[in-house]
Amino acid sequence: MLTALQNGTAMRTGLRYCLHKEIKKLNIPCHEGGTYVCIEGPQFSTKAESQVNRAHGFSVIGMTAIPEAKLAREAEICYATVALVTDYDVWKEGEEVTIETLIGHLNANVANAKRLITAIVPRLAERKRSCGCKDALACAIMTQVDAKNKKTYQKLKLFMGKYVK
Repeated sequence: MLTALQNGTAMRTGLRYCLHKEIKKLNIPCHEGGTYVCIEGPQFSTKAESQVNRAHGFSVIGMTAIPEAKLAREAEICYATVALVTDYDVWKEGEEVTIETLIGHLNANVANAKRLITAIVPRLAERKRSCGCKDALACAIMTQVDAKNKKTYQKLKLFMGKYVK
């Protein structure tokens, strides 16, 4: 099962919407939306941790999606997570996590993710960006223009050059 998550507003033209639409076209089981919590890993949750995460409303527990989402936002790159869900953690009675089941689901998800990437990349290349991430830095740069460090500016010019000359 795949889950399409995106940081920010989900619009009909947003990256998450495009991903979810394509996943449905490919007939891949999927949930759209949800809240991702990043934990330090690799590890399996205890039953108590799993229940706390569910009580907080977390839909997906992962170990790898941060800091990528924040860095993508700072670089004005559209970002959405396609989570490869392998198990229900330990909260679901009768579906306890085993390494065999986890690896089986992981392999099936990787095959589906490859199908998704092959199908979605051409569509994303032609997509117009109307999202907030395209100009997320417009109001985020606080340094006075005359106080900018020239060395630092050269390193960051790719990202902030359109806002700071």
